[in-house]
Amino acid sequence: MLTFINYQSKLFPTIEDVDRKSYGTLFYCLSLFILIYLYWEKDPTSLIAGFFIMTFGDGFAALIGKNFKSKSWIFLNQKKSLFGTTTMFITSLIVVFGLSYIQKYTFNINFFTVASISTILEQFSFFGIDNFIVPISAAFCFNFFITGL
Repeated sequence: MLTFINYQSKLFPTIEDVDRKSYGTLFYCLSLFILIYLYWEKDPTSLIAGFFIMTFGDGFAALIGKNFKSKSWIFLNQKKSLFGTTTMFITSLIVVFGLSYIQKYTFNINFFTVASISTILEQFSFFGIDNFIVPISAAFCFNFFITGL
């Protein structure tokens, strides 16, 4: 509710500080609510995977992508960069490795699958929809490919 109020009133303008029309903060809260509903009791590690991949992966990707020049492209009217996309992939992979290490899951090629799917879906950022599809998909993929629950 507070996120919606801030979206409307801009009480905290830096939260909505993007160069385009975006519902990203609203989508992010909605995705977190869905993840909690789906995975809180069943598989909290998958919930954390989706949450962390979006939080750190997308956050660092934006930070690196905007502050370091690299090859860039336009995808669905959104500018994406090689450094930002690479950062998203590496950060997603670190999250998957870290959570798997803590939970003592054995290493397998699906670690790369989860990071790759998350990175590909992050390209779809029109109206901030990536803030919804990335955490949900990352949690689902982590649950399906890694935990098997």
